[in-house]
Amino acid sequence: MDNSWNTWGSSSNNVDDDDDDWELIQWATVILFNPVSERLAGYILPLPCRNSMLSGRAYVQEVIDGHPARVLENCRITVDSFMRLCDILVSGGYVPQNPQKRVLIEEALCMTLVMLSHNHRMRCLAERFQHSSETICRNIHEVLRGLSYQIYKNAVGALDGTHIPAHPPPGQQAAYTNRHGQSTQNVLAICDFDMRFSYIYAGWEGSAHDARVLDGALTGPTHFSMPPPGKYYLVDSAYRNIPGFLAPYRGTPRQNAQGRRGSSSPKQLFNTRHSSLRNVIERCFGVLKRRFTILRGPVPNFYMSTQINVVIACCTLHNFIRDELPDDDIFNDHDQEMDIEGEGGVPPMPEIQPLSASQQEVNEWHEMRDEMANGMWNAYRSARRRNYLTVQLAHTTELNSFFLSARARTGGDIPGCSAFGYGGVGVLRMFAAGGG
Repeated sequence: MDNSWNTWGSSSNNVDDDDDDWELIQWATVILFNPVSERLAGYILPLPCRNSMLSGRAYVQEVIDGHPARVLENCRITVDSFMRLCDILVSGGYVPQNPQKRVLIEEALCMTLVMLSHNHRMRCLAERFQHSSETICRNIHEVLRGLSYQIYKNAVGALDGTHIPAHPPPGQQAAYTNRHGQSTQNVLAICDFDMRFSYIYAGWEGSAHDARVLDGALTGPTHFSMPPPGKYYLVDSAYRNIPGFLAPYRGTPRQNAQGRRGSSSPKQLFNTRHSSLRNVIERCFGVLKRRFTILRGPVPNFYMSTQINVVIACCTLHNFIRDELPDDDIFNDHDQEMDIEGEGGVPPMPEIQPLSASQQEVNEWHEMRDEMANGMWNAYRSARRRNYLTVQLAHTTELNSFFLSARARTGGDIPGCSAFGYGGVGVLRMFAAGGG
C-alpha cells in the first residue's frame, strides 16, 4: 500500500504549503499596511497647492507688459512709476535683494500694492501670486519696512489727526476704542499746501485725544520738527493756540460755504479763511483713504507694529504718486476745497499743553492772531465797499442809459418809473400800477 499521500511533511507538500503561506503573508501585508502606505505616500509626494501655470512672476510680467490700465487698476500707479519705485527701493537698500531670492522686487512690490489698494487677505494673494502665505507675508513686510523710511522734508503746513481702523492687541480693545465705538489708531499728520505729507506719527490708541497725541510727538523721539520762528502750523480747534500752532477762534462759527451774506465779524472772517487753508490736510486724508482701501478697514490681523508700517507706507506712496502723477484723477477730484472730517469734529481739550510756552508768549501769540484777524477784516470791508460802489455805479450807468434812451423814444417820462440821483449812485424806483 502506497502511503505517500499520507506522509506528513513530504517535499512536494512543503513547497506548495510554503508558497501558499508566503502568498497569504503577502496578501495580509498588503491588506494591513495599504492604508499606511497610502498615507506615507501622501507625505512623500504631496499634491502641490499652488500649481497654476501662471506663476506670480509671470503674472506681474503680464500685467506690466499689458494694457497700462491694468497696473493702474491693480497697483494705483503707472508702469513707469512702478518700475521707478522698484529702482528706488533696491538701489537705496530699503528692500534686500539677491540673485537666489525667489521673489524679486517687482513681484514683492506688486503684491504689496495690491494688498494696500484693495485690502486683499493673504490667502487671496497666495492664490494670485502662487506662493505660500508665509512667503507672501514675509515679502510684504519687507516692502512695508522699506516704504516706511523717512523721506519727508520738514515743511510748514497744516496739522491734524485722523482715525484709521485698527486690530488692537489682546487685552487693549478698550484703549483703542474711539468715541464712536470703533477700534482705531489715532494718526497725527502734517502736510504742505501741495498735498504732500511731511510728518506721520501713527500707532496711538483711538481713545487718545488729538492734543495728547501731539504732546507725545513733541516729547517723544519722533523727529518732530517745529516750524521756524514766526511761522506756524495751521491746526483746528482741538489744539491750543500757542507759538508754532495757529488755531481758529473757539466759539465763533466760520462762514457757511453756501452763504451769500459774507462774514459778520473779524473772528468769523479769520476762521473762514483759516479753514479754507487748513482743509488741505482733510483733502490729503480723503485722497489717502480713497486710494488705499486697507485704511478704511477691516484691518488684517497684523501685529501693531505692522499696522503702523502700513499707514506710513501708504503715506510714502501718496507722496510718490503726487510727484510722479501730477494729473492723477484722485488728486484732481480733491483739488476743490472740502471738509471731510468736519470742522471742530474733536471736542477741545484745553488742559493739554503740548508745548512749553510762558504765559507772556501765549498772550503775544493771541495778540498776533487778533492783529491778523483785524487786518483781514479791514481789508475785507474796504474791498467789499469798493466792490459795492463799482457794482452800484455800473448798474447806475446801465439804468440811466436805459432810462434816457427810453425817454427819448417815448418823448417823455416812462409810465410807472422815476429816477433819482444821490451822490452819484442812481436808484431806479418802480411804482405799482395805478400807484405813485
